[in-house]
Amino acid sequence: INAEYGGHTFADTAVPNLQILNPLVRVSSTTEDLSKDTIGQYSVVCITDGTHDEYSALNDLCREHGVSFLACNTWGMAGFMFQDAGANFKFIAEKSKVHKEQKGADQGATKRRKVDSTDKNDKQEEDEDGYEQREASFVTYRDAGEVTKLKFSSPSVLIAQGLLRGVTDIGQYCRETAEKINAKHVPDDLLQNLDGEIVPICAIVGGMASQEIIKIVSKKDPPIVNSFYYDGLSGAGIIENTRPSS
Repeated sequence: INAEYGGHTFADTAVPNLQILNPLVRVSSTTEDLSKDTIGQYSVVCITDGTHDEYSALNDLCREHGVSFLACNTWGMAGFMFQDAGANFKFIAEKSKVHKEQKGADQGATKRRKVDSTDKNDKQEEDEDGYEQREASFVTYRDAGEVTKLKFSSPSVLIAQGLLRGVTDIGQYCRETAEKINAKHVPDDLLQNLDGEIVPICAIVGGMASQEIIKIVSKKDPPIVNSFYYDGLSGAGIIENTRPSS
């Protein structure tokens, strides 16, 4: 960021370079607040560095207007992403290997006709035949399960749950919650490295979010349902399918 960008938002300063990287689309920035009057113009809304209450309110607004929602945070060596693409998100995905093998068996010894590369209709049918429509069901951020209802297969789950809710002593919160749900304690080395933004961690979480946005917009390939947690200490990322609170 050069001195010439003084007084501008980070979004404003990023636009020129983002436009160079994405020459086929129009890149712009805005300072208007998202509301019921403006949110309908978007297909996907992605918010970063928010809080539990901010994510809950914006996700509710997105769900009300049929807009997909993503939330991302990083805290030092820990990362988090959540998404809600609606209660009934339809997409296409490649058929499973079992399905393909079954179809091959049903065809028996029928000789497959060679498709000429110039026969576009036949080629299209052949390509489409390898895919099927599927459906994924998401919950809103507000309705996502509490930490006691998760598998807790990553220490980042406890870290994200605590920091998003504004816990001041994250170490104590993680210890008490781990004991409560009979889970492994969060390593001290990870708890001591939750300050600032570390570029590789941001790149991993940002890459996951970008991947999911492309899936939502194109409606192709299975999306993550519905949370991703990353532990930079071990280099492991996990997906948690949170359920509605009841």
